[in-house]
Amino acid sequence: MTNLPTRVDWHGNERPPSPMEMVRAEGVAARIRREVAEIRTAAEQLAGGNPFDAAVAEFLTVQATVLERAGSTAERAASMRQHEDTLEQPGMFPSQARSALLIARAHVGK
Repeated sequence: MTNLPTRVDWHGNERPPSPMEMVRAEGVAARIRREVAEIRTAAEQLAGGNPFDAAVAEFLTVQATVLERAGSTAERAASMRQHEDTLEQPGMFPSQARSALLIARAHVGK
């Protein structure tokens, strides 16, 4: 069972999270876990390569760890900030997490 924090409105009124908010948080957490696995797979493939590939693998490994800590559970995913997520934000530069995911997908998709 997911245990999300209560929500507080502008007037200080608390309410428990709605079932929709719980389902959304669980869905985000599942997506984050899949994306972390993608990033780690690419990092493992790059790790033994030349110095550039090794540096990219290190970047991917760090970003996978940060992303995992930020949103791998529903509780964490519910409070995840935009700059921690991998979602595309039109008109904005990609976050580090999104950059890592795009690099991983480009590498694995070769």
